Amino acid sequence: MTFRNLFRKEFRSLFPLFAVFSAAVFLLHLVMLYKQNVMKDDDYVLVIGLVIPFVVVSVLSIGSGYYQLLGEWRTNTIYLLLSLPVRGWKIVVAKLAASLTLLFGALLWLGGSFAFLILRAKWPELMQSDELRQELPAAIQLFLYSAWIYALAAAFLLTVVQFAFLCGRLVARFQWVVELCAFLGTIWLTLRISPPLSGLLAWLPDLYIAAGGDESAYLHAGPFLVLLLLGAGFTWLNGTIFEKVVEV
Repeated sequence: MTFRNLFRKEFRSLFPLFAVFSAAVFLLHLVMLYKQNVMKDDDYVLVIGLVIPFVVVSVLSIGSGYYQLLGEWRTNTIYLLLSLPVRGWKIVVAKLAASLTLLFGALLWLGGSFAFLILRAKWPELMQSDELRQELPAAIQLFLYSAWIYALAAAFLLTVVQFAFLCGRLVARFQWVVELCAFLGTIWLTLRISPPLSGLLAWLPDLYIAAGGDESAYLHAGPFLVLLLLGAGFTWLNGTIFEKVVEV
């Protein structure tokens, strides 16, 4: 079974969950469009129609990283995966890639639904603002930077969730306690070691982000590189535990 087949398997198993979420978001936006005369507060519309669904789908994605592995043990398909001539890290990466693909597909659907059903009705009013038209290019650039930062953070959290689950499989009893301790301990350790490691990478160029008007914002590239390296390290470690250490 190739990596592509593994990816398709994980994609098909998670697709119904994200499809239900996408349908629920579409229905929510239809209700908001129907009730737009009642919900005149822009902040209220933004929170209900965009922020809350964004938080929900993020939690669903992180949780799916846990239940992907849990399902392998519950259905005994773990025996099949361990018998395949495929490295463990490829298996966990396939699961990671499927979760991230569906996450960003759901986020695109969320943004598109919000734009076409909610913002379209308010677009003429919004475009009458000269300040908004001037800040729109900077806002788009900020959104693109935020997207890849979010992708990096989501991928890292998924690898940590996988690591915590696999740590729980190493013991016969109190697995959920070990999983919780592994998850919290990993997050704590990451927060502790990231600042000094980022300081060692102070020579890296800063990331330029337009902030609108004559203002500009810069982000130090060190923390993001550290997070990327830690995520890659956990992915390798997860694969090693998966194929060599876990007893099923």
